Amino acid sequence: MSAMKKRKQCVSKEETRIISSITSTKASGENYGQIPMDVILKILSRVPAKSIARFRCVSKDWSVTLCRPYFTDLFLKMSSLSPGLLFTFHAEDQKSSRVVDSLSHVPIDYPIRVCVPVGGLLCTKDEWDLSGKKDARMMICNPSTGGFKLLPKVKTRRRRVLTYLGYDPVEKVYKVLCMTSCERPSSQKTEQHQVLTLGTGKMNWRMIECSVSHYPQSHHNETCIDGVLYYLAVGSGCWKTSMIVCFDIRSEKLKFIVDEAFKDIKSPSTLINYKGKLGIIYPNAPGLMDGKSSGFALWVIDDMEKHIWCKNIVMFPSLWWNLVAGTRVRIIGTTGNGEILFSPCVVSIPFYIFCYNMETNAIRRVEIKGFGPVMGQKIYTFSNHMENLKLVP
Repeated sequence: MSAMKKRKQCVSKEETRIISSITSTKASGENYGQIPMDVILKILSRVPAKSIARFRCVSKDWSVTLCRPYFTDLFLKMSSLSPGLLFTFHAEDQKSSRVVDSLSHVPIDYPIRVCVPVGGLLCTKDEWDLSGKKDARMMICNPSTGGFKLLPKVKTRRRRVLTYLGYDPVEKVYKVLCMTSCERPSSQKTEQHQVLTLGTGKMNWRMIECSVSHYPQSHHNETCIDGVLYYLAVGSGCWKTSMIVCFDIRSEKLKFIVDEAFKDIKSPSTLINYKGKLGIIYPNAPGLMDGKSSGFALWVIDDMEKHIWCKNIVMFPSLWWNLVAGTRVRIIGTTGNGEILFSPCVVSIPFYIFCYNMETNAIRRVEIKGFGPVMGQKIYTFSNHMENLKLVP
């Protein structure tokens, strides 16, 4: 049986109703009945990515239409208006590990970490873990389609290579920023900084200048806002000041924010996109949070050029202990209306995401189902994830 026939058999009743309503009066060529094509595409841009994958198997015309840049860009735009959560974890079995999310499985024969997702794509985080594996390479993957693409090896003698993924929504360009690192803990600093642009045919790493010696503070502590990638770092050598590194995706320039307001901020502080502005959250106590945690401090930058920050001290309501109790959680980001999101670090049943509203001082929890047999596995949850239909560039 052909792959297309198999996919057609998996089409749900709701998907069949959508197909039938659009194609019931189909005319010749690209005239789908009396419904204008732009209206059809707007309707389809609101259905799940898995449904689009099946619709592409309906016919050659559908496949061509739904793979065109106009539709994939429209779909990504609509998905950005209602982003979701992405869950990644290692599903251990006897033979391999996998990076898994709520939509698809990307098989990998060794455990890895991933960058914070940007524009619906993921990038593996650290070549340090890959260096001991034969032919192991960093890769870009699309959780919505299950597709992935290996990146060219970074030309360096260093074993450790740190990576970040950024996206410029204006030019619609994805770029990977990487930096090599000395292996000795006593002299941690990044050295060669290189950039790779996705979707340009033959991909090559190219060197960029970095004027300040620094080292990233922790994993999964970056955010990309309006074409600028931000990550927390600390100065190298005798200059141990905390800083925010800003990488402009378009110009490929690095800038550094060093401010008295957050000079003492250390891990596990978290960078977030707070209502379109850069924010830093720092818990009142070091380490992961639980029901005994009293609250956190939030810095939000109001003026990036003048370094004007607004500081908020937040104390949790008594309901925090009742809902969170002994569950160890980490801050993962925010919702569109500014709720702060907390996720457990280990998969358990039931599994809850905790949402705190700073304006109303209210907290709620949302149960997430469908993880499968992964009890006890470490889990990394990402907020504001968008579905992307494009093939990996």
